[in-house]
Amino acid sequence: MLNKERLIEEFTELVSVPCPSKDERQEAELIMRKLKELGIEAEMDDAGEKAGGTCGNVWAYIKGNCPQAPVLFFEAHMDSVAPTTGTKVVRKDGVLYSDGTTTLGGDDKVGIAAALEAVRAIKEDKLPHGDIQLCFTIGEEIGCLGVVHMDKARIKADFGYCLDIGGELGEIVYAAPKLYELFVKVTGKAAHAGIAPEKGINAIMLAAEALHRLPGYGRIDEETTLNVGVFHAGVGNNVVAPQADFVVDMRSLNVEKLEKLKDEVCRVITTAVEEGGGKVAIDVKEGCPAVAVARDHDCIKLAQEAAANLGRESVLKTTGGCSDGNYLCGYGLPCALLATGMSNVHTTEEYLKEDDLFGTAQWVYEIIRLAAEKK
Repeated sequence: MLNKERLIEEFTELVSVPCPSKDERQEAELIMRKLKELGIEAEMDDAGEKAGGTCGNVWAYIKGNCPQAPVLFFEAHMDSVAPTTGTKVVRKDGVLYSDGTTTLGGDDKVGIAAALEAVRAIKEDKLPHGDIQLCFTIGEEIGCLGVVHMDKARIKADFGYCLDIGGELGEIVYAAPKLYELFVKVTGKAAHAGIAPEKGINAIMLAAEALHRLPGYGRIDEETTLNVGVFHAGVGNNVVAPQADFVVDMRSLNVEKLEKLKDEVCRVITTAVEEGGGKVAIDVKEGCPAVAVARDHDCIKLAQEAAANLGRESVLKTTGGCSDGNYLCGYGLPCALLATGMSNVHTTEEYLKEDDLFGTAQWVYEIIRLAAEKK
């Protein structure tokens, strides 16, 4: 049966291992040893070689004894946001913290620990179950490198769950946005700002005019956001700025709407710069695909039923963030994101309630148990 203290001890062990993005080898080897101890053969793919990392994604396939059950996929990522080396877990009043010098690493060791404990308990309980596929990925925090470089032919499941989002247990994310990043380079003409400013073309002012003409920023509507988060320009106070660079992040749950917004933003920026006598180059980078799982899909209904059996209210939500789940959906795997209770992630104030860690393992266990009953 599920063991809360064992789970907390394993979580503590997992977060104690250094696991910066692109250097997750120690974490991967630890997880593979744990799987081997459970009698589960694990293997590492070549995503790390493609991404320039020290290891690849860890995969495991657990053969079931209920052939009618859907094949389930559970995913979590191994890397954590710095500072992540030397994490020491502090337990206080039922809550797990770091000692304040590092992040806790609950993002996303909560997902790994919960999946491992659920599988361990299923074996101990000799619970009937269908086939289960586990995947623990690299480089999620710096562009979902593990899923970007994975061989999608490895995915054998009917649908899956990404154990990597904050929020109350019971929350199920069924939709997430597609992302575009626009890397804009505005070129003007340098001149002495005091002696001959009229001979110059100020790239900062051209960029400012272009940004002023954007169709909106921040939250455009309930499905769409646009942000300018990076801006670099100029060479000196006494020089008419010859160049300005900025990055536009835009995302939407509605792919058609996003495509139109991208085209409109490119047109507006180009027009504004060229009207001012400058030149512009826009490098459009397509980011993650959208997550779009039907609210009545078996993936969603199974997670809802499992939550209800545990006495938790299930809430269907959308998110404006991107995760490994976006790419998994893009590869054709219906994949929902399950909330794990992780809080204040990416900071040294990160924390995780012990009950949420245990509750996540219960949720995974119950999903597997219920799936075995499906015809």
